[in-house]
Amino acid sequence: TVSVLYWPHSMVSYIKVGRLVRVLRGPRASKVGVVTAIIDGNRILVENTEDNKMWRHVQNLKNVEATETVVKIGANASSASVKEALEKKDALAKVAASPAAKKVAAQAALASSTDFERYQLRVARRSRAHWARKVFAENDAKNPISWHAALAAKLTKKHDKFAAKKNKARQERVKKFT
Repeated sequence: TVSVLYWPHSMVSYIKVGRLVRVLRGPRASKVGVVTAIIDGNRILVENTEDNKMWRHVQNLKNVEATETVVKIGANASSASVKEALEKKDALAKVAASPAAKKVAAQAALASSTDFERYQLRVARRSRAHWARKVFAENDAKNPISWHAALAAKLTKKHDKFAAKKNKARQERVKKFT
């Protein structure tokens, strides 16, 4: 089999027949398809029988991101065999459950949200941060684990020791005069 190494992203994956890819830009952006054939070093044939917009078409390798999921199909496989392989391995569900797909879905949800929904999200984040800080501060007061609380305790101890020493010297000087 012919495979092409394509690696502009952090994950190194071989583009090969059967690998699921996500389209990055264009009218099919964020759609997932199966590589059915490799045309040359820059172009592949992609198809997804489950999606009406992902009929068999040519995609540039710069416009796709490889996923970790692979289905077993032959080169130039028919649409029926692609559909069968996707159903057999439940590949589309695996890709949809991946962290990268969840991130893309979250970005799409944020892009399609209204101004008020973004405001609600911002308020919820502030509230969560406030309560997290409050709980952490209470726990940190009981048992200091943060570096600044530990440093403050250390400096307070040094200061108290120094102040006690200075106070003792002052009291001795006062006794001389009285």
